[in-house]
Amino acid sequence: MNPLFDKAIAFVSETVRLFYSGKDIERVVARFTDDFSWIGAGEVEFSTDSAAIASYLVERAPLAPPCEVFDEEFHLVNVGDRSCTVMGRYHVRTGADSGLVLEEFQRCSYELVDADGEFKIRHVHVSNPYQAMKDEAYFPFEAGRQSYEYLQQLVREKTETIDLITANVNGGLKVSEEREPYGLVYVNEGLARMLGYSVDEFMRMSGGTAAGVVHETDRERALADVRRCFSQGSTYETEYRVRKKSGELVWILDSGRKMETADGSVKISSLLMDITSRKKAEQALLLEQERYRIALRSVTDVLFEYDIVEDVLVEFERGLESADDVPPDERRYPHYTASGSSGRIHPDDFGRLAEALSTGCSTTMEVRHLLPERAPGWRWIRLHALMLRDAEGRPVRTIGSWRDVTEERRRLEELEDQARRDPLTKLFNQGMASDLVERELPACAERGTGALFVVDVDDFKAVNDTYGHLAGDDLLVCVARSLMETLGEEEGFAARIGGDEFVAFLPNVDAAQAHEAGARLNSASAGLQVSGRPVTLSVGAALAGADGDDYESLFAAADRALYEAKRRGKDRMLFADGSA
Repeated sequence: MNPLFDKAIAFVSETVRLFYSGKDIERVVARFTDDFSWIGAGEVEFSTDSAAIASYLVERAPLAPPCEVFDEEFHLVNVGDRSCTVMGRYHVRTGADSGLVLEEFQRCSYELVDADGEFKIRHVHVSNPYQAMKDEAYFPFEAGRQSYEYLQQLVREKTETIDLITANVNGGLKVSEEREPYGLVYVNEGLARMLGYSVDEFMRMSGGTAAGVVHETDRERALADVRRCFSQGSTYETEYRVRKKSGELVWILDSGRKMETADGSVKISSLLMDITSRKKAEQALLLEQERYRIALRSVTDVLFEYDIVEDVLVEFERGLESADDVPPDERRYPHYTASGSSGRIHPDDFGRLAEALSTGCSTTMEVRHLLPERAPGWRWIRLHALMLRDAEGRPVRTIGSWRDVTEERRRLEELEDQARRDPLTKLFNQGMASDLVERELPACAERGTGALFVVDVDDFKAVNDTYGHLAGDDLLVCVARSLMETLGEEEGFAARIGGDEFVAFLPNVDAAQAHEAGARLNSASAGLQVSGRPVTLSVGAALAGADGDDYESLFAAADRALYEAKRRGKDRMLFADGSA
């Protein structure tokens, strides 16, 4: 083969880039033979007059914006002694500063000849596989209509993405002016729908301002939060109540940031989420704590005195049915510590109690205590103790009271657990998942273990749209159960972080074990279906240390792997390094 042809593909690639990116048309035309012929992408671009072709290109090419060329694929074919053909395709896209939005694939064939040891181009055929180009007179000189259509496509895709996000979280979006009362520029349907309004009704309800959305009793506090946040940076976050169209008051978490728009003005983009269930759990927790604080102050279950010198504990307790004039029952424990009777208090808690009383006059703490007269096993008591000292400052007696708070702690722990869990699937929520991962990562770094998985239900929106949100909720519960069963052999946890997205963290697995666990997670959808329709999962994974040292970086790496798995066809698992 003619050794010159080894450079044919590089020559064609350079010519394409000179034409589209470099805009060096004179140099391109100089490569044509005297008998050059051309078939272009448009209907009229057909000529065997080399001089006319060169004139046309020199005249028209400056009208087209610079373009980027990428994803090239060229092949050398029809190789002879003095000529060869390079055929291929490439992606061409208008530059970011061009004012046009155009992106297409081009196909081409270049016939090259050996002209005294250098390449010349005898024929070029450029084609475009898309119907849209048949309506254009020339390419890439007149692509206005296609630019507009492509721009509309991008807008539709962005809108669908926003709708997907807001459909899977109880929230919505707004854009407002920079200054109080923050006039509303944009409100999406998800936000209006969350509160029971149409967009027009929402604008009337709010008076067209973000401040007008806030319930009047919360407005000044919320505005103060925003002022304080903006005094420190470009982001803000506040919580307030909003009255729905039905009249119900709901709690909203409103967070956003200042953004400079294309015209140089500053707008505030915000995400609003309904946090009513969380606020109710928090308020119930505070109410429960206050209720028991008042009860504890008003009623003393057990009084005690401990004689340090004699090592004698005496407890006094009034029965529930005892009359006011009946003395309380007395229980005496001689040699309380010497005989090992201090075992009634858990050894760990006894040490805390002794340390607290040795460094102060009084203390209030909760300790584990054996109460065989009440129930078997360790019980939690809330202990109020006062240390009495003699004239020389030596401790001689401890007095105080205690009450059994085992059931109170259980109820409080249940409320706290509810605040940490997703109400639908009962898995941990995103905040708890972040805390748990951050807590485990230092030990993971020492062992060289740990893997974070992000799991997404494929085509979940289609399930909701086709079968309804109740079916979608049932599917999420099944996915959560399947994830927990899959992780049953590992010392890890799963969490729902929003919509149809879950995370799982396995702190004790190395890289090889993480790949095995990832494969099991990906196959966790086996048997999942909605009305006979199979359901699949896509999984992205990241390794602690290799892909990140904190939750945010690990999640970002796993999330990128997840979307790459989606791009490759879904129903698969990929690690951040591209391995499966």
